[in-house]
Amino acid sequence: MKKIILSTFFIFGAIALSNAQQLKIVNYNNNIVEYGNIEKGSEGKRILKIENTGDKPLIISNIKTSCGCTVPSWTTTPIAPGKKGEIVVTYNTSIVGNFNKTMVISSNDVENPVLNVTVQGKVN
Repeated sequence: MKKIILSTFFIFGAIALSNAQQLKIVNYNNNIVEYGNIEKGSEGKRILKIENTGDKPLIISNIKTSCGCTVPSWTTTPIAPGKKGEIVVTYNTSIVGNFNKTMVISSNDVENPVLNVTVQGKVN
């Protein structure tokens, strides 16, 4: 009897998770925003297209970066199932040299409530 109850909870839990909101970055592979080689003082803005691949509204609650040289802004309204939003990240291109920064995206994604994204490149 105990096994039947546990199996039932497992099945219903799996169904609930499969129908939850999910954050997917559409236009960058492996959650890496690759700037490549850019010139000092050039445009440091990149736009990440995100999609809610679940069937419940997705809410991005916060984005933290590993340094003040990387500034994010994002869609603050809930993203409906199947719809897209965006995260704009701006890197300070007055700092010459290689960079490898981290953005931590917090959302109500049930499977990945915290998503790490790498921002990297080189300012010449």
